[in-house]
Amino acid sequence: RVLRLIMVSSRDRAFVLSSLTLLVIALLTDPAETPEAHAWSAGLPPLDPDESSVTLEQGEMIHVLDTSSLAGGPYYVNDHTIVQGDDGTWHLFGIFHDEPKGSGAEVDLVHAVSDEREPARWRRGSFEVAPAPHRFALHARRELGETHLWAPHVARVGDRWVMIYQAGGADDYHASIRLAESHDLYAWTRTGALPLFEDFCEARDPMLTRRGDEWVVYYTRCESITHKASGVVFRTSPDLARWSEPHIALSVHSSPETSNSAYTESPFVFERGGTFWLSITAYPTDWAATLLYRSRAPFAFPDVPAARLRAHAAEWVFGRDGTAFMTHAGPGQTGVWISRIDGLPR
Repeated sequence: RVLRLIMVSSRDRAFVLSSLTLLVIALLTDPAETPEAHAWSAGLPPLDPDESSVTLEQGEMIHVLDTSSLAGGPYYVNDHTIVQGDDGTWHLFGIFHDEPKGSGAEVDLVHAVSDEREPARWRRGSFEVAPAPHRFALHARRELGETHLWAPHVARVGDRWVMIYQAGGADDYHASIRLAESHDLYAWTRTGALPLFEDFCEARDPMLTRRGDEWVVYYTRCESITHKASGVVFRTSPDLARWSEPHIALSVHSSPETSNSAYTESPFVFERGGTFWLSITAYPTDWAATLLYRSRAPFAFPDVPAARLRAHAAEWVFGRDGTAFMTHAGPGQTGVWISRIDGLPR
C-alpha cells in the first residue's frame, strides 16, 4: 500500500505523521499487557474477585472550602490536591473557574490554606483562599502551548515541592503533563518550557508518588488508540525528568468505550494494611460515583470495584492517627467538601 500526501501543509503533514507514529506504537504494543500480567510479573497472584468487596461507611460531607462568598463569583473548584506544609498548615490547589462550567478554558489553579493541623477538626470554611499575590499558584501560559490547567498534584521532593499537572496541548492525542516547583508552597515556577511527556486519549489527572527508589505517576488514559476502554496508566522515573513508557494499571472493560477514558477520572493510589487502593471517578455512571479498587500490587488492579462512594474528583487525606478522609468538588459545588471514611484497614 502507498500512502499519498498531496497538497498538505507542513504543519498538517507533521500532525499526520505524528498520529501515524502513535498508531504504529499502539499496534505494536502487546494487547496482553493487562493488570493481571503486571501482577504476575510482580510475583503476586491477582485478588479473587469474590473477596474484593469491602463495606465502608462515608460520614457527613463538610464544606471545608466555600467559594460562595468570593467577590466576582460564583466560582467552582474541580480536580484538586491537598498537602501539609512543614509548619503544619494544609494547602489546597485546584482547578478554579467561574460558573457555569464550559463558559471558557480553565486556566487558573487556586491556592487555599488551612491553619488547622488535624483533618478531623476541619469545619466549614477551614480553608481560605490565599491573599494576593498567592491566590493562584499558576496561570496557563499560551506561549508554552498550555491551553488550560487541570488536576494538579503536589508531592515533597527533598527540600522542595513539585506540582504535576495537565496543561492541554495541540489536541487530545497530544495532552501534555508538566511540572512546577516551589520551596514554600506559595511561589511556583515551571521546571522548564517543555512537558515531561505527552499522551493520547486526553491523558489527564496525574497523581505523583514515591515507590521505593523511583517516582511513579498514575494518570487517566484509555487502554490504547485502537482499544478505547477507560483506564489508568503509570510511568516511572528516577529523577522526575526521564520517564518510562506508559503501562496499564487498570482497564475497565466492564464499561462502554469512550474517547476520553471517562470512567477512570481522578486516579488516586494509596496503601493501607498491606493492600493498595485505587480510587477513580466514573462520571458517566453517575457524576458523583467514586469507585475504589484494591490489589496486592501497586501497578495491577482487577476490574472489580471493592466499594462505591459518593464523591467527584476525590482526593484522600489521612490524619495523624490514620483516619481516612475523602474530598469532593466540581461545578455547582461552591468549593471543596470532605467526609470521613471508615472501614479501611489501618
